[in-house]
Amino acid sequence: MPLNYSKWDMLELSDDSDIEEHPNVDKKSMIKWKQRDIHEKREARKLKLAKLNSELDLNAVLRPRIVSIAEGVSSKGADYYRSVQRRLREDPSPDKPSTGAANQPTYDQMMGQLLSDVWRESAHLVDGATFDEAKKSVVKDGKKVDEKTGVPDWAEGSLPDGKKEVLATRLEERLRWHLKELDNRDKEVRTEIEELEKEMHKKITSEDIHDGWSKSSVVAPKPSPLEDKPKPNKEKASTKTETIEVLNPGASTSSAPLKTATPDPDDDDEVELGPLTPSGRAFAQIPLGDFARSYAAIQRDSSVLTEKTHDSLLAEAFDAERRGDHDLARRCVHQSLLINYCRQLGKDGVGLFFQKMIARNPKSIEMFTQDFQQTYNRIAQRTKEMISEEETEREQIQLVAEDPNVTIGFNLPDGPAPDDLRVEGEGAEELDLDQVRAFLDRKWEIFQSFDQPLQAALKTEKLDQVNKVLGRMKVKDAEAVVALLQEGGMLSFSESGVRDMTKN
Repeated sequence: MPLNYSKWDMLELSDDSDIEEHPNVDKKSMIKWKQRDIHEKREARKLKLAKLNSELDLNAVLRPRIVSIAEGVSSKGADYYRSVQRRLREDPSPDKPSTGAANQPTYDQMMGQLLSDVWRESAHLVDGATFDEAKKSVVKDGKKVDEKTGVPDWAEGSLPDGKKEVLATRLEERLRWHLKELDNRDKEVRTEIEELEKEMHKKITSEDIHDGWSKSSVVAPKPSPLEDKPKPNKEKASTKTETIEVLNPGASTSSAPLKTATPDPDDDDEVELGPLTPSGRAFAQIPLGDFARSYAAIQRDSSVLTEKTHDSLLAEAFDAERRGDHDLARRCVHQSLLINYCRQLGKDGVGLFFQKMIARNPKSIEMFTQDFQQTYNRIAQRTKEMISEEETEREQIQLVAEDPNVTIGFNLPDGPAPDDLRVEGEGAEELDLDQVRAFLDRKWEIFQSFDQPLQAALKTEKLDQVNKVLGRMKVKDAEAVVALLQEGGMLSFSESGVRDMTKN
């Protein structure tokens, strides 16, 4: 089988053993000459390639400026052309190509030179000069129009009306011609760049050598949420306090002191549960029994299988049940059970578990449904008990006599003050009849402001009936009622007490 040496054709060596030598030049000198020739040609190609790329960049900047001026001349005439020339002379921009050359002209200087040439050529075209396609220049009397030719006198100052429109047409034509030449030059430059790059890649040089891999790194695998370790519960001591408020705390020293109950050692420690994560909340929105979507969600984000998400779902189920959102509570219980099953089965059993659930395996579905119903029923029952306990143990306002020998009575009004109001008895002459009438009217107004259950309880003049109504009120409302009773003088003692009690 013949050997194929074509893969070595792209190597360019300056010290080949089969190099052709001149009889009057020794081999070492010939090798050095060839080596220098190779490097000089490489550098020449690089310089030419950089120059061509710079030319493309320059043309890309000048082209839109020429187009803008041509369109302005087409719509506004020669006066617009002159205004652009004046702006370039009086307020030039310092922007220029980044060639690093000392005398590099700016973009505005190059545009100014182009506009001057176009103005001169267009003015001579108006006077009868012609354009030579072969020479690509304007010719007058057989000579090329250039800076030495100058500009016609009429084009120096104010433009004659008869030549202004013709001049604008010639200006636009010359600008369009330059744009066309610019496009043709870009095509030539790109073709030349392709040829140079092709020539550069014919041979393998030291510049083509590069590091494939200079470093390596190993990404540690993320721990599976099924392998997380349970975190120790924070010990949290809870205290229960009972506070008693009285209307006149200074009248007696027999009021009950502040009681502090020590926590029951048999009570379980409370665990603070954080809110659901966005992935956990999205997991809780999956409908009941849609095991395919649940499995897909776990495959996308396995972080939902953490113990924290499981506990947060159960906490969310309690909150939803308290709010009356039973559908959300059921979904949270359903998804928390899925997480619990996955954690118990381990990462190798998750796929098999969902395979059976998606296929509606009767035994698996029955077991899961039974577990789901029992868990949800426990949560629903416990929620009802908690709400009932809170209602029973909530703070209440009660009327309680500090002295057991004192009986609280009620002095209720029969109506507003009568027209023939008379005040009799000891000290009656010292009372102002108008103030007494105002007090009685206010007392009746206060009584009428009470709701019907409270009015009915007051009319019985029984303390326990009034306390029952006060116990059903909010603390703030009950305190306001007691204050109004005192203001209207409807309590039989002047310094009555309010007692804040918590029923056991």
